[in-house]
Amino acid sequence: MMRTALIIILFCLVSQASAGDHPDSLVWPGPPARPRLRHIVTLSSAESFQQEGGTLSKIFKFFFGGERSTPWLVQPVGIAVSGNGIIYVADPGAKGVHRIDEREKKHAFVMAAKNGDYRSPVGIACAQNGTVYISDSEAGIVVIADEDLDAKGVIKEHLVRPTGMCIVHDTLYVVDTGKHKVVRFDLEGKYLGEFGERGVGEGQFNYPVQIVGRDELCVVDALNYRVELFSLGGTFQRLFGRQGNAIGRFASPKGIALDSENNIYVTDALLNNLQIFNLRGELLLSVGQEGTHNGQFETPNGIAIDVNDRVYIVDTLNKRVQIFQYLK
Repeated sequence: MMRTALIIILFCLVSQASAGDHPDSLVWPGPPARPRLRHIVTLSSAESFQQEGGTLSKIFKFFFGGERSTPWLVQPVGIAVSGNGIIYVADPGAKGVHRIDEREKKHAFVMAAKNGDYRSPVGIACAQNGTVYISDSEAGIVVIADEDLDAKGVIKEHLVRPTGMCIVHDTLYVVDTGKHKVVRFDLEGKYLGEFGERGVGEGQFNYPVQIVGRDELCVVDALNYRVELFSLGGTFQRLFGRQGNAIGRFASPKGIALDSENNIYVTDALLNNLQIFNLRGELLLSVGQEGTHNGQFETPNGIAIDVNDRVYIVDTLNKRVQIFQYLK
């Protein structure tokens, strides 16, 4: 009986892996298994969007009578989706943040932060009230902006190299890769504490990069090649993952997200795939391989899942965002 179950599991993994070999097969796992993820659309250029200039573009237009072209994705890394469906993409290659309204077909790009231009924006988080938080790892700050990306404030104390962020119960959790810690703030930017230290033991980090949370916090501990889970107060709970090139292991874990059923999605930039685990760390599905077709990746990075279980993945070197639907 157990052997039969193992054969079925392996068959599902092999069948879903083969879906990437055929660009027209856009569900995973492939037949005859029940599909759990479907490719919806790929945002690969600005041609289908009405481009809107950000703050600097508007100033340029006022003084010089023209407007700089709005760049499409250059080296996208981080992504978040607001409650009303606005997609925000942090793009350190373009030194700015993209605001994509897929439904209205509008694309805007903003380079200016509260204290000047962005230097290396890498992380994004959206609050329920529309406030957007942007981490700039080179500047060592988190910018607080409104939904149009106009900067309203900045968090700079207690930060060295902020990267990934998430918001849970009015608390902003910021992964500080340089400090090997997770730093907590309220939504106004008041410091609430931090947890973690550098190391290989439980509750320690070696260059953490991303975080997501709901009832617990899940942190991508990149160079320990694992995901660690903590209570919302920062108490270590458990971990899963180890280094390797096989499905179920990590070579360069980057982004992390949760669907409505608390499945954990992890992108891997070297394996060029998305792996989905349950809360116990058991592998449920692996999607993708290196390539340029839909469902394939070139260094996938940030990932976000909206309230409708649409999955947004930053496909960095393909300079695009791929959108999938989780099928319950």
